[in-house]
Amino acid sequence: MSYQFHIKLYVMKHNFIAFAFVFLLLATACNGLSGKKETQESQPVVNSVANVVPQMSQAYFTMDEDHPAIKGEIKDGGLWLTFNKAQIMELNITDEDSYRLSDEPIQLEGLKGVPTTFIIADIGQDFNPILCVLTSEEKVQLLKLWNTVATGDIEVTEIPMDGIVGFKAAPGGPWEDEDGTTYYEYTTIYGIDSKGGEHEVPLYMLDKDLEYVEIVKGNDPVYQLYLSEDWKMKYVVGYYLSEKVEEMQGRFWPITEDWDKMVFRFGYELTTDIDYTGEEIKTNEVNRTGVFEIQCSNFDSPYIVVPIEGIDLANKGLNVPVSFHSIGAYGG
Repeated sequence: MSYQFHIKLYVMKHNFIAFAFVFLLLATACNGLSGKKETQESQPVVNSVANVVPQMSQAYFTMDEDHPAIKGEIKDGGLWLTFNKAQIMELNITDEDSYRLSDEPIQLEGLKGVPTTFIIADIGQDFNPILCVLTSEEKVQLLKLWNTVATGDIEVTEIPMDGIVGFKAAPGGPWEDEDGTTYYEYTTIYGIDSKGGEHEVPLYMLDKDLEYVEIVKGNDPVYQLYLSEDWKMKYVVGYYLSEKVEEMQGRFWPITEDWDKMVFRFGYELTTDIDYTGEEIKTNEVNRTGVFEIQCSNFDSPYIVVPIEGIDLANKGLNVPVSFHSIGAYGG
């Protein structure tokens, strides 16, 4: 079963000037999108029957078209990334004290199978390099590389895209004005299937970190959801402004979306459980699956989280809506 999650920037879709500007940038780009140069040393080619040449290496550029910010290479059965600190620091992704990546190639973790092809390209309206990799087990996995720079996270996340044989970078969100001129809302990555069909690679686009604090005299238990753009999920239970009790980590994925009603349903799989209640922190492998829904009337109001299946995310019962508030950046 293949889920398609077409990214719509709801807040910006009525902004004609922003779209026209993005279109002009796209029209003037020769080697990349939105004026950004993304040069592949082994460029994937899609022909009429969608035979894709596997991409084994790629260089991703930002401000300097002669010195890549990131290099990717498939070798020795793995996918390796090399980060150029000087190029990355110019974008203020992190500061000197927080930068934690080695100058040497770093091997990605969490691959399900051997990598067969990959792409590094932007999704959105700015520099936002996303790595998408296809494995020998026909799994599509991805990693938000600016998060790697900020946190050191090098583990890819599986997303439910079946039948993909390669990738390409291209404009997304096309629309036409009254004169029939086509404009684009953003740049994106497409997974290509064996028939040449293009399927947009999804990112999670809502608030990343949410919490519900239950007002209980003397305790105030807190329930937190950390949701990343590249579909990592953490569920944390503890006490407000105090210690954690339990943390579960894994992934989540889109099931349905309704951008008009702002209602979104997600599935999840949590595979790591961290227990903080004893003298020592204990980590165990688990398999907790479920479904939850997020509802939001607008981006400034609290999010309504409804646990549909699996974990009772706020200890209020399944199918009970609970108001969660935004608490900051992914990772807690």
